[in-house]
Amino acid sequence: MAQAGSILTADFGSIHTRVVLVDVVDGEYRIVARERGLSTLGYPVDDVGVGLQRLINHIEEVTGRQFYDSSGQIITPEDNSRRGVDTFITTSSAGHPIRAVMVGLMPEISLTTALRAISSAYVEPVAQIHLRDGLSEEERLNALMLSRPDLIFIAGGTDDGAQTALLNILQTVQLALRITDPTLRPTIIYAGNHALTETVETMFGELTTLLRASNIRPNMEDESFESVLVELGKAYDEHRETHGNSFVSVANMTSTGILPTPQSYVAVAEYFAQVNKGDVLAVDIGSTSSILVGVFNKQTSTRISTTKGLGHSAYTLLQEVGEDTVAAWLPFYPTTGEIRDYAMNKAVRPSSLPMNLRELYLEHALLRAGLRQMMQNARNLWTEVEGVGALDPVKAIIAGGAALTNTGNAAYNMLLIADCLQPTGITEIKTDPYGLIPAMSALARLNPDAAVQLLEGDGLEHLGVLLSIDGQPTFDKVVAHLKITTSEGDSVKSELRGGHFLTLPVPHDVTLDIRITCSRGFSIGGKRRLHLKLAGGTAGIVFDARGRVFRPPTTVEDRAAQMPRWVSDATDDDAIPIPEEWLIAPTASVGDDDLLRASTPQTKATDSASALDELAVLEDDDDFLDIIGGDDDEDAPADDDDDMDLRDLLE
Repeated sequence: MAQAGSILTADFGSIHTRVVLVDVVDGEYRIVARERGLSTLGYPVDDVGVGLQRLINHIEEVTGRQFYDSSGQIITPEDNSRRGVDTFITTSSAGHPIRAVMVGLMPEISLTTALRAISSAYVEPVAQIHLRDGLSEEERLNALMLSRPDLIFIAGGTDDGAQTALLNILQTVQLALRITDPTLRPTIIYAGNHALTETVETMFGELTTLLRASNIRPNMEDESFESVLVELGKAYDEHRETHGNSFVSVANMTSTGILPTPQSYVAVAEYFAQVNKGDVLAVDIGSTSSILVGVFNKQTSTRISTTKGLGHSAYTLLQEVGEDTVAAWLPFYPTTGEIRDYAMNKAVRPSSLPMNLRELYLEHALLRAGLRQMMQNARNLWTEVEGVGALDPVKAIIAGGAALTNTGNAAYNMLLIADCLQPTGITEIKTDPYGLIPAMSALARLNPDAAVQLLEGDGLEHLGVLLSIDGQPTFDKVVAHLKITTSEGDSVKSELRGGHFLTLPVPHDVTLDIRITCSRGFSIGGKRRLHLKLAGGTAGIVFDARGRVFRPPTTVEDRAAQMPRWVSDATDDDAIPIPEEWLIAPTASVGDDDLLRASTPQTKATDSASALDELAVLEDDDDFLDIIGGDDDEDAPADDDDDMDLRDLLE
């Protein structure tokens, strides 16, 4: 039964803690107040409850409500004087992931299913034990002991299937636990053949914490993850409590314990996939880790990277993608060691922000390179997605993390999302600037009405709609003809040209009638002609005419010409030119490998060069040429009756 009433959520990141108060307003759940501040994790406080209380005190000042009792505990449930809240949900993406040894029978069956089960939690597999591992009993014992796991995840066997093979492996696990210091013994999650549940209880119940879930592979055809996700949440909560004191003061006050963030991204992505009846992507990049969820053809796949982040993990991100890949997104020649030094400084001072234009380009080069690699790695594993080429059309993208949601300009947020994920077709873009998504999985179980109303209401920010041009355009050549009509009947005809990122600042409550005729060789989601009625958003309606698959220009000079113009196209602000001194390649000295690399024209992309390599400086052109609607001829004559500028149309 759904639990009604007020809801307080707190998401603890490695850098920031975000608190949101939700309550019923005019019969629907709405955000009442929200606060964000630094997490008091690690030195010198090492108690996330301190930062939490600061933020809740601010909410108390705004709302006039009291949340803490005299002993410093959150009051639950809410009393008749409206003190406290009915539900208090806490989530975290901070700290190190759970180290897990994966135990199963067949690597292509039970182990593969087990790895999918943990993919929506901060779990790092450190060893695998199965019938085909080629290890002796002694070697298996060493793997269990020397990997120092926080968790042993046991799967294998269909319900009421064979038991002997799994029992033989479990005896080795039992021996490893017996010779391990009791204070260091890992938690066990058992999600295998239910016929062995009592045996597993007897073997491990007195040795360590044992969490039992339904079989994740009850038969050869089906997988079942709902039960094990709950147990993974419990294991994550226990991991947070036993590894330091940071979360102890908070964990006992919550309605759910400290839950991992990724489970909620899975739930939200699946919800929007069902609502939109199409494929969906959800992404979040933080200081320490990143999440990528794809729902394609109703199949959900999750990737979590604990080495890709823009703070604590900035240097490991750089090591994984390589300096050349990051430099490929810079509109200047980096000095010797500049990229490495920036990443190392972020790892040491993860809360630091870019202080100038050059650092901002470095920050977003790391972002683009990291998420692009993560996306490519995911595509190589996702069975419903082609590993190369343009992505299938995506109906919606949901983005979290400050890097993608808090740049200060909604259209620039959309530009970064487009660069990182490269969606095709017509894509609705939503972001989570308030940190509400992490609570959605627990909230959906406790109060599904609240979860739905927040997702459909003000819980997420609707940036707008992104229309992506397929094909490889030549710079400034016409790729599509547009005819846009407002609800008042005013209309304008125009051309969309290659290499542009055109933003129409259309508000949420305004709908435009848009007719699009793509030139030969180009399409949107596989269609050359479209008639759409689209509402706006915080950013508006955006046309990305840089092509799919889009790659940054291969020379520093071309990037210096184009990247400022992308920002100007998106935001309608004046382009900030790259200083000439930034375009002088460093001089190499004999034997200095670093300088030789730095002086080499940066940087050829790993994939084959596209037609965008020939992009030149985009000249200012505020006047849109009028055309005859529906004509594929790029040199179609202008219609003198339609001389209105697109942006004038929207004013």
